[in-house]
Amino acid sequence: MKLLIQKIKNVLIVLCVLFIINSQTFSAQNKNEPHLDSLFLMMNSNPEKVIQLGKELYKKYKGNPKMEISILTIIGSSYSVKKDYEKAIEYAFKTRDISQKINDYPTQIQVAGFIGEKYHNLNIYSKAKYYADEAYDLIEKHPLPDSLKFYKGNILFLKALVYRDELGCDFAKTYYEKALEVYIPALKNRDMLRFSIADIYNEIGGCFLEQDQLEAARGSFEKSLQYAIKGNYALLNAESLAGLGRINFLQKDYLKAKKEFDKAILILKSNKVENANPEVYKYISENYYALNDIENHTLYLNLYKQKTNTDISAKKKSVNEIIVKQTAKGDSENNNTAKYWIIIVLCILIVLVIYQIVQTKAKIRKLKKQIPEDNMHSS
Repeated sequence: MKLLIQKIKNVLIVLCVLFIINSQTFSAQNKNEPHLDSLFLMMNSNPEKVIQLGKELYKKYKGNPKMEISILTIIGSSYSVKKDYEKAIEYAFKTRDISQKINDYPTQIQVAGFIGEKYHNLNIYSKAKYYADEAYDLIEKHPLPDSLKFYKGNILFLKALVYRDELGCDFAKTYYEKALEVYIPALKNRDMLRFSIADIYNEIGGCFLEQDQLEAARGSFEKSLQYAIKGNYALLNAESLAGLGRINFLQKDYLKAKKEFDKAILILKSNKVENANPEVYKYISENYYALNDIENHTLYLNLYKQKTNTDISAKKKSVNEIIVKQTAKGDSENNNTAKYWIIIVLCILIVLVIYQIVQTKAKIRKLKKQIPEDNMHSS
């Protein structure tokens, strides 16, 4: 059985809001400007608008490194929603360039986690793990202030996502639980943590589905709804409801499943959410087939295929372009290295030639000096 939430983070901005903003960026904003949280919430329904507003804000805050990083993070994540993963990675590394110029460990942790998330979106797990480990090592070496301890939850969440894809749910669950242990106490001071708490419960629900623990899965999806409804996060609400629908389907209660799926589709349509997990459409299609509604079965099956193919194509394109750029960069570096060694060799040859010329001239002078002496001796 495929997971409802399998690879959901390939289409959902996982930890974006948490890698975007800290209390300092809040205080830096002018009251008349779009709030960073509001831009994040707009991301799934109107990424183009968010990119436009983000670029305008970036110009205003040029010279404020922390705000620059937060705004670039929003722009990069909006490109992920648009499935322009190459651009997303490009903006992720722009944040990296800025963070390396300031001596601020929380910001460096924030950026390393963000880059790791972008690589996870592309299923490049070795890179995602590398940056997650880098961020976690920084946390261990430089403990975070109380106001930013939730960053540790972000990194634990990211590690859970990577380990789930590589090693399976049993290993990942430990990290989901550790992330919740950080997030839940911090919720009272940071309401946007509801997003990631709800997201984790969806992930855990997906794991229970994979293991055919249907009642445990139901409990996790219902917990997710409790957090997501209060935060009004349409995408998470829809996917939690789709999870509940899947449980009813597996229990062969197809009409009850349809009620949950209908709620999920209504939320997605009314909020114009385009980047829901394609598996949702597949499960709805399967339920319509069980109800012998072939027309709707075909409609949602085609939606599933279309969205899956679009996402796969976008990832392949982005990964290929990233590889080409890295290869070109490597070739350029190799060329530069080759040029460097050629220059060194040429310099050595020039020195040797000059040395030989000097030596030769010295010998000629010596010979010239010896000629008169020899003539005197011979006479």
